[in-house]
Amino acid sequence: MKIEWIEDFLALIEAGTFSLAAERRNVTQPAFSRRIRQLEEWLGVELVYRQSQRMILTQHALEYEPELREWLTRLYTLRSRLRSEARQGPKAIITTQHTLTVSYLPRLLRYFRHNSPESGLQVKSLDRNECIELFERNQADLLLCSELKGAPIISDSNTGIERISLGLEQLLPVCASDESGRAMYVPSEHQRLPLIAYDPESFLGQILASPFLIDLQRAKGIDIICETSFTLGIRELVMGGLGIGWLPHGLIEGDLESGKLVSLLDELESPTLEVACYRHCDKGTKSAELLWDLLNQSPPSV
Repeated sequence: MKIEWIEDFLALIEAGTFSLAAERRNVTQPAFSRRIRQLEEWLGVELVYRQSQRMILTQHALEYEPELREWLTRLYTLRSRLRSEARQGPKAIITTQHTLTVSYLPRLLRYFRHNSPESGLQVKSLDRNECIELFERNQADLLLCSELKGAPIISDSNTGIERISLGLEQLLPVCASDESGRAMYVPSEHQRLPLIAYDPESFLGQILASPFLIDLQRAKGIDIICETSFTLGIRELVMGGLGIGWLPHGLIEGDLESGKLVSLLDELESPTLEVACYRHCDKGTKSAELLWDLLNQSPPSV
């Protein structure tokens, strides 16, 4: 079986006709048809009804097309990794939560690339709990995460793991601005605030639950418009004027400077987060060692 046969089949699906698919694949139509037939013979099933005037895929083709596409993607990804490791050696794997992928990670990657361009690095962006699990299973060299200030994820007693603090950032209460640039929602004893809230089971939801949301409900009252653990989703809903929400400063710094979002920090309290990076002391690749050294020098501020 040749990889090009799978590529031909996917091209046929996208083109809709043998003639157009053959043209896109830069082969003659008879040669293209033979390659589709060879794939069918290798698989042992028909993929196309040839009795019809127009191209119609068989049920097998429709059912397994997504898996064939996924298999081809994974194969090319594997090839890319093999080639990269042959040039650079094994890559360091850094796992980080989605919010930091958008806010802090780009600056950190530019810093790594500028100071150690030879170091291979792969990023795995996941939910925070998934990042921690990946790191604890030794499937990531570095863990980049947000913590509540003074409450590290991994205690100092774990001597097999090192930690670096990269800086502090405020989890700011914000809302969209109105046409005059003022806050759309002003905390008041006589008006309930619409809240775009975090899922109570999420990291930020647990941080805000007590005392911040309790104090807010006791003093002013809230109406929960939405609950989600998706920080970027909360940002979009707040930007859309649907309510107030607490967001990491690094994520919304540009929105505050442009006036699209207004800080409510003078009216509402907020917790302080700490961005930290962890590594296993004795399990890193050469690239991971180089990047860890850079983290100990002068990494970009949070």
